[in-house]
Amino acid sequence: KYYEGAFPEAMAPAIASPSIAATGLAFVLIIQLLPQAFGLGGPPLREAAPPTTGQFTVPLHRQRVPVQTDDGVLSFKSVYFGSISVGTPNAQKFSMVFDTGSGHVIVPSMACRSNACLIHNRYDRRASPRAVDIDADGSQVLPGAPRDQLTVAFGTGEVTGQFVSERLCLGATDVEGPSPAAPATAAAAAAASNTTDTLPLHCMEMRIITASEMSHEPFHAFAFDGIVGLGLDSLAISPEFSMFGMLSAQQHLQEASFGVFLAESDEEVSEISFGGHSPARVRGSLSWTPVVMPEEGHWMIQIKHLRIGDRVVDFCEDGTCRAVVDTGTSLLAVPVDFADELRADLEDNLKNPPLSAEGRVDCRHAEGLPVHFELYGGMTITLLPGDYARPTLLLEDQEGEELAGAELAATGANATDAPALGDNSSAGAVAVADAAVPEGSAESERADVGSMDDIILNACRPTIMPIALPEPIGPKLFIWGEPVLTKYYTVYHWGNKSVGFGIAAHASDEVTEQVAAQPAKPKRRPLLSV
Repeated sequence: KYYEGAFPEAMAPAIASPSIAATGLAFVLIIQLLPQAFGLGGPPLREAAPPTTGQFTVPLHRQRVPVQTDDGVLSFKSVYFGSISVGTPNAQKFSMVFDTGSGHVIVPSMACRSNACLIHNRYDRRASPRAVDIDADGSQVLPGAPRDQLTVAFGTGEVTGQFVSERLCLGATDVEGPSPAAPATAAAAAAASNTTDTLPLHCMEMRIITASEMSHEPFHAFAFDGIVGLGLDSLAISPEFSMFGMLSAQQHLQEASFGVFLAESDEEVSEISFGGHSPARVRGSLSWTPVVMPEEGHWMIQIKHLRIGDRVVDFCEDGTCRAVVDTGTSLLAVPVDFADELRADLEDNLKNPPLSAEGRVDCRHAEGLPVHFELYGGMTITLLPGDYARPTLLLEDQEGEELAGAELAATGANATDAPALGDNSSAGAVAVADAAVPEGSAESERADVGSMDDIILNACRPTIMPIALPEPIGPKLFIWGEPVLTKYYTVYHWGNKSVGFGIAAHASDEVTEQVAAQPAKPKRRPLLSV
């Protein structure tokens, strides 16, 4: 994942006072590199005005951080984040990752004094008189009394936090209007969540986690403040912790669904649309497939057949292959027993496009084998080389000498020392420790690099990461991250428990169509022929 965490388990049973342990899946997000400097990608974003209809959109920023693999290859992690506000009457703004692979809202609190927290916006409980301190079961905590805690384990770190009943609003725009009186108890706060006529359309009363401890790795590396989990209800401790569940319960949305568009370049703006999808972001119609095993809390779908090129792969012929659609992952995660075979097939047949004059490679034009995931209902998800391949990098010093991996640390600042970039937000998650990136995995290390001027593109490489997950979710589980989510606009229907896919409408498509529509220049007849 962007922060190497994902898929929290349903944690309902084991709530021990005063502490609870929560675990989830974990993997790395290594993602698309573009020629621009890393940081926030795309044109300036305009925060949406408070919505007046049953559908609204939150724009997403992108941040890229370089990572070094064990075999000396440099690539990039990407993370997408948008804005929320917490509290009333004084809204506290946060940049958040919107993650379909987790189930809770987590923000840093003023009680957290580690460097990983100090560089981010922190939640001030004293600035929100309407908030109610609660235990995990929603019962009110009196001042000075012991409190429940939740520890969320990630692949390379963890978060420990407490619980509060609060107002959360999507987007960073302050909303004016009547506010209900402050609830005296947690029960009153819960009742207030059902009083929809006093809440703005994009706001809800819900339970959130305020982090009192955040490990340096990986949270110090990224600009976003926290996480908004968008998994199904069972991925959270209780339904009151589920952001979209609480939002849809107000029955103000046009439709109990949300859609995700990830930009393919910095000339576009990524977005997440609540209350329905954005038709302008998808080419043609949507195709739907049902969620399987919804009790596990994931947006998980069944794979019927898998083909590499024209070859049907035996691995999925027993009917147990599944895929989780995860907005918090930037690559294609593949079952460990199949990862080497898939990587070898794709790499052996991958042909790099010609380098640009600057020595860069645009992997969107790579050639090779397509990967076809056939789903039940007749739909097929197809990834071409331009979808699953990303640039890999060579580092050179000022004399043009290639730097060995051991020398990278001496070239400049650590990648995690990139400055915080203001309001950030995107996909969030709670992690499963035993599903962390395997020790020694090629995607497990960050790179220390001097400046982006040191980096030149070299060749294309499939964005594949092996994962080993136990039953009932595994062992034949794929994670569909950015390679799928950039090509396909995805819609997550809360009521029908289904996922919709449609070819995303990117700006490059319009350029291609305009070029194709230009009439061919007539050939001039020679002035003199012999």
